[in-house]
Amino acid sequence: MQRRTAALVGVSLGLACSSPERAEPGEPKAARTLRQLAEQPAEGREGVIPSAGAVTGAGPLSASATASATSAVSAPSATSATPCPADMVDVGAACIDRFEAPNIKGEKPLRMQTSKDGDAWCAERGKRLCTEDEWVRACEGPKGKPFPYGAKHDASRCNEQGKFINPSWKTLGGWPSEAARAEVARLDQSEPSGAREGCRSDEGVFDLTGNVGEWVLRTKENETNYSHVVKGCFWGRCFRPPHTPSCEYVNYAHPAGYRSYELGFRCCKAKAR
Repeated sequence: MQRRTAALVGVSLGLACSSPERAEPGEPKAARTLRQLAEQPAEGREGVIPSAGAVTGAGPLSASATASATSAVSAPSATSATPCPADMVDVGAACIDRFEAPNIKGEKPLRMQTSKDGDAWCAERGKRLCTEDEWVRACEGPKGKPFPYGAKHDASRCNEQGKFINPSWKTLGGWPSEAARAEVARLDQSEPSGAREGCRSDEGVFDLTGNVGEWVLRTKENETNYSHVVKGCFWGRCFRPPHTPSCEYVNYAHPAGYRSYELGFRCCKAKAR
């Protein structure tokens, strides 16, 4: 025992006298002592018993001391849980898909969709159709802007300058026949999601106005009070005057089962708690 004690004293003196004490910036004293012991040549560490944990010749450190010293050397960075999945954006009221369904950048949005199609598609992915209030909040952003990109209408920002092509409603009524699909392709002027970097909200939601009209669950009174309404217009002219695709614009002309070549949706869900 006396011999071991003497060895430890020798190690301590060696640490103190062999060279000026080198301290890493911000390094706690306990961690510095452990590092200095580890840096000594093997012959200078008689009485130091190596192990998986930090120990000295006086015996292993207590579990709490070992944990304290280890965390002082390399404390893991704290991570906070995010309230929304990676493919969605936190818009205060809820999580909303970053892009129109299928919510993939560079993919064309789904078209010829009813609100019932949207309900089913979102439910399969653990989501749901957005409510009218949630959609408006995503569009206006935290500052309540009239357009997702700013205070003034800019027709070049989003896909909203398409020309009108007279559709064959009889052919479209045969959906999903090959003839109906061909007619949708003829009429289609949608663009891949996220193609216009300027058509995004402050919080990072793309194509809220223009491209395809989006089904949402109605939460505001209107002239028809159908269960669902369409927000955002589409690549052509808005249905109602003043025909400007602002965040407040709503198309309330169609019941939930209505299907058309320019209609799609995006999904929402409640934020994680």
